Amino acid sequence: MASNWSGNISFGESAYFEPRSIDELQELVSRHQKIRVRGSAHSFNSIADTNSIAINLAHLPQTFKIDSDRKVVEVSASLKYGEFIPALHQQGWALSNLASLPHISVGGSVATATHGSGIANQNLASHVSAIHYIDGEGNLRSVSNDDSQFNGLMVGLGLTGIATSYELKIEPSFNIRQVIYENVSDRELQEAFDHIMGSAYSVSYFTDWSASNLGNLWCKFKDFEEIPEQIAHALPAQTKLHPISGIDPVAATEQFGEVGPWIDRLPHFKLDFTPSVGDEIQSEFFVARNRAPEVIALFRELAPSFNDMLWISELRTIAADDLWMSTAFQRDSVGFHFTWKKSNFDPEVVRNIENHLKSFNYRPHWGKMFYADSQYLSSVYPMMEKFLALTSEIDPRGKFTNAFTDTLIAGKLTTQGDVA
Repeated sequence: MASNWSGNISFGESAYFEPRSIDELQELVSRHQKIRVRGSAHSFNSIADTNSIAINLAHLPQTFKIDSDRKVVEVSASLKYGEFIPALHQQGWALSNLASLPHISVGGSVATATHGSGIANQNLASHVSAIHYIDGEGNLRSVSNDDSQFNGLMVGLGLTGIATSYELKIEPSFNIRQVIYENVSDRELQEAFDHIMGSAYSVSYFTDWSASNLGNLWCKFKDFEEIPEQIAHALPAQTKLHPISGIDPVAATEQFGEVGPWIDRLPHFKLDFTPSVGDEIQSEFFVARNRAPEVIALFRELAPSFNDMLWISELRTIAADDLWMSTAFQRDSVGFHFTWKKSNFDPEVVRNIENHLKSFNYRPHWGKMFYADSQYLSSVYPMMEKFLALTSEIDPRGKFTNAFTDTLIAGKLTTQGDVA
């Protein structure tokens, strides 16, 4: 039986299809009462699962088309970033940002508000200027970012149609230099959060929340930016590092300030390496960036309750956007990411963290492990009702829904259990 990236979710579809043409995909949508798209399955909850028809779009004719005048590239939704960004770079163009992994699909990233980092950088769904998709009746539609429905279609959680391709905003290609500053105190990070996290084009802070209160700052500088000799009393690392201490860094992208193209520096991991072996479950929680110092203090207090279960934690900043179901909707945000050890994962630990974060109006990453219920999610997503009205218009029969969305978005079930 197929499973997700981590292997903690076994998919339970009754049938699985890999359409070879748009016509075949439209016919599948028209013919079946329930149908759900699965991409690279880099998810840690049941958002990609279904007990009905599952489809994968990887065998559709692939689209990669640059429009230099409009500064967009049209790409198939099923493409993984690593499959098209080398060609984009070779033709002199770039995306403004990338996620930690280039191994994930465009469609899945857009649908769940996956992100990179940077004080001024929005999530990957914000790259989209137009979407081409199939609605619940099997009709092919196109919507651009000047349409009133556009902000609801992005971060659609699989409910706003089956995307066949996206037009992504592009800019001239650029180079990045990556430098890691070792042993940055989380107390210094608290005191100067925006300054430290804004010290480079893209910045991540990795910590295990141990009693040392120290972490490593992964800074990605555009090649015209000055590289500081030190940040928060921390000096550049002299040996190559992996985010997790003691792990062979061979899979990590190049460091020590070596100049390289954006495609080889913005991700933490190289495309030709598998960055993990599956013994992990991930959670991520987003709060307003101006509350970050308080949340750092909270996690320092809670750390003894989760240290044994934690591989590593990563802090990243994401600029606000207007996408209705985005984790950064109308607030500059910071994501507190946790990579848990699957071997001793305890749901009660995550539930406890979420209970403490409610006072900060946290939003969970849609593709990672969380236990918030529909009532809470409605309270932190002010456009939820408008989003549901849009999904009903696109898919009046509800054929794109699954247990995950019924429970957490539509609130059709009274208890969540462990679907998320």
